Amino acid sequence: MSSHYQLLTGEAEYREACDRILGLAQREIMIFDRELLALRPNEKARLDILTGFLQGDGPHRIRMVLHNPEPLMRGAPRLVQLIARFSHAIEIRQSPDNLRHLADTHVLADENHGLRRFQYDQPRSALILDDPAYLSPWRQRFEELWELSQPCLSLNTTGL
Repeated sequence: MSSHYQLLTGEAEYREACDRILGLAQREIMIFDRELLALRPNEKARLDILTGFLQGDGPHRIRMVLHNPEPLMRGAPRLVQLIARFSHAIEIRQSPDNLRHLADTHVLADENHGLRRFQYDQPRSALILDDPAYLSPWRQRFEELWELSQPCLSLNTTGL
């Protein structure tokens, strides 16, 4: 498959592109976002994609760096249940105070596919397919953010 770049301008387009990226993931999904709510993470279709990914053959991993995880905890109970169910494969970290001014977001699938929202409160974004070279700086940036961020959500299903 050859590389593909598409500019998106609407919220519905953004969520469709996100579903496409999530559906293409084979090993790892990396998300950097303010609160994750623009993705509407509690919608059934999106949860089904994530569940299918996590239940697939081989090791699968989802890593998220969020500026503020509280709205996710309050506003997406089904996603929180999924996180608890797959706590071994999902990790969420909170960005440090000095990086919370960063206004872009991105969803990356493995090293090949990505969706970049230029400003979290604007729907304008770019869908990038099959272009590891183009996505390499964004993967590197995610890894840097990951290292600087602190674990913030600890859910598990242990207990009586």
